[in-house]
Amino acid sequence: MLNAWSNGRLKAVNHRVMMSGDKDRYSIAAFAIPVEGTIIKAPKELIDEQHPQLYKDFDFMDFFLYAFSDPAKHIDSGEQLHAFASLSPPISN
Repeated sequence: MLNAWSNGRLKAVNHRVMMSGDKDRYSIAAFAIPVEGTIIKAPKELIDEQHPQLYKDFDFMDFFLYAFSDPAKHIDSGEQLHAFASLSPPISN
C-alpha cells in the first residue's frame, strides 16, 4: 500500500529472517491494516507532469481480497498491486 499511496516513491522492503545457534527465539509480526472502506490514493502533491499517477484509487479491502484470490495466486506478490490497480500496462521482460 505504501507504493500506491506514495505514487511509487516509497516501497516496502523485502526481508528474510535467518537464525543460527541453538537457542529458542521468538518473534512477533505487527501489521498496519486500514479500517474497512479505506480508499488508497496518492496525495495530489505527489502527482504532477513529471510524476503521473501510477495507480488508480482503490479500496484496500478489495485489494486484500484480490491478493488471496485464485487469479492472484500465480502472480508474484511484488506484482499483485500492479496487476490490480496499475494505470499503465505491465512491462514485458
